Amino acid sequence: MKTPRIGHILLATDGSPEAEAAVNTTMVFAKAAAASVDVVHVWNLEVHHRHGVWDVETRSEAESLLNDTVMHLRADGIPTDGEIMRADATHVASAIAETARHSQADLVVVGSRGLSDWQSMIHHSVSHELLCALDCPLLIVQAKPVTAGSGFPRVLVAIAGGDDVLPAVRAAMAAASEPGTEVLVVHVAQAIVSSQGFAYVEPENEIHATIERATNMLNEAGIACEAIVAHAGPVAQVVAQVAAEWRADLIVIGSSRVGDLGSMLFGSVTHGLLRATERPLLVAERINR
Repeated sequence: MKTPRIGHILLATDGSPEAEAAVNTTMVFAKAAAASVDVVHVWNLEVHHRHGVWDVETRSEAESLLNDTVMHLRADGIPTDGEIMRADATHVASAIAETARHSQADLVVVGSRGLSDWQSMIHHSVSHELLCALDCPLLIVQAKPVTAGSGFPRVLVAIAGGDDVLPAVRAAMAAASEPGTEVLVVHVAQAIVSSQGFAYVEPENEIHATIERATNMLNEAGIACEAIVAHAGPVAQVVAQVAAEWRADLIVIGSSRVGDLGSMLFGSVTHGLLRATERPLLVAERINR
């Protein structure tokens, strides 16, 4: 399988600490992939809580933030342009998603505060809404620092199975483009017991078939990898624990994306991981069925 190329990245920034971490992570990804970057800042005149006080961002402040970010990336040799957009607080994510579609971005990068599903609905979490609005890969960055120029030496890719495997592996291949990158494939074996007493235990042959399919695709692309089957348990917590023990620089997960109501009722691995780890999280492209 040919390694997918990330040629064009859309970086959304708002000047928050998480957005600053997203800028540094974007620099790592862009330099490794030789990609260009478009920086977008969504500006509005609504009152925001910034730097410990309630304040309104002026147009000149928005322009300064955008220009500083663009110049920071250009200084590192990354082809970069910038754009200010207008939208109210409830339409920030839709404005970013529309820009991503219009510019045909291969990857969108955004900072996240790691809110719970309830909090993200109340406070209009941009990363939460982008998961629902985008089909392209989404890189969500929190507070864990990434050293610019170092790439992602250790990439953990968590796979569920079925249609989830291909997009997850493709995203991992794009992230592991630097020579010498270590890749760990993780599958969390499922054992589910319903309230009615019915039990489902994932068959061993399905587990091994899932692992073999993922590792074969990576090996065919010239990427060496290891694979483990993690113990059954809450998927997000198990993946976060393995990532911490293995010292992963990046976590990659598949393309299943649950909407607001679904994530509250059934739980979402993506949102669970955002609460369980501060490591950057790359959510693979969504496969439209």
